[in-house]
Amino acid sequence: METHTYIITFKNVSGEIASRYVTELKNTLLDTTSDIEVDLRRANVRSQDFGSSLVLVLGTPSMLAVATAIRDWLKLRHSAIIDIEKDGSIHAKNITSKDALRLAELFQSKDK
Repeated sequence: METHTYIITFKNVSGEIASRYVTELKNTLLDTTSDIEVDLRRANVRSQDFGSSLVLVLGTPSMLAVATAIRDWLKLRHSAIIDIEKDGSIHAKNITSKDALRLAELFQSKDK
């Protein structure tokens, strides 16, 4: 099965809030599907936070479930803004709850 790696970062929030968002979203994603790997990543290796970015490794079959879970999480966090990076470049920038319907398309698209 082909896998895809995405990095989700939270924009315009403190490290403390980003860490909380990361933990919440990680738990939400892991509850959604078992076909996903979710790891925390520190934005700054010298910081003492547990991680303010999420690294997702998932196969094509789980993309819709993951997009739906992120959409639902964003709806609960109206002020949350995320960037999604794929293959070293920005795949989607400044995604908010208003953009949630586009998430499935973003995860399945090959380009930006």
